[in-house]
Amino acid sequence: MKIFKYHEPDLEENRIDLYYKEIDDETENIIKYLDFYNKTLTGKNEDETTRIRPCDIYYCEVVERKCFFYLRDSVWQVDISLQTLLNQFGSAGFVRISKSMVVNIFKIDRLKTDINMRIKIILDNGETVILNRTYKSQFYQYLEKMRRVK
Repeated sequence: MKIFKYHEPDLEENRIDLYYKEIDDETENIIKYLDFYNKTLTGKNEDETTRIRPCDIYYCEVVERKCFFYLRDSVWQVDISLQTLLNQFGSAGFVRISKSMVVNIFKIDRLKTDINMRIKIILDNGETVILNRTYKSQFYQYLEKMRRVK
């Protein structure tokens, strides 16, 4: 696939045009990513409400039956379950790492082994989350699948 980029200072709005002969895996993944990138979810933080793009989420965690999205430097409560998040955005980089946590693989900086066969996931904002050994196999299968897609 060829990609052409053009800088046009007079454009009123950025745009992307996608030309294809047929939709293959590569084209389908690009379309899914662009659809994913434009979706937003509503998050609440004390008395503030905002729209959150899934691509800005580092990880999601359920605490006391409430779901929280962790962004680079803020935390937002949302009205969505982890399973719903995975169903809607799993193909765009979200994978479960424990019973109560989902991580965005595109925000991972590195992995580090921990005691008891667990893995520390260090995110690119410096935060660390733990990959539970129960989800280890599923996590690595997902990473392999995403690597083959690229």
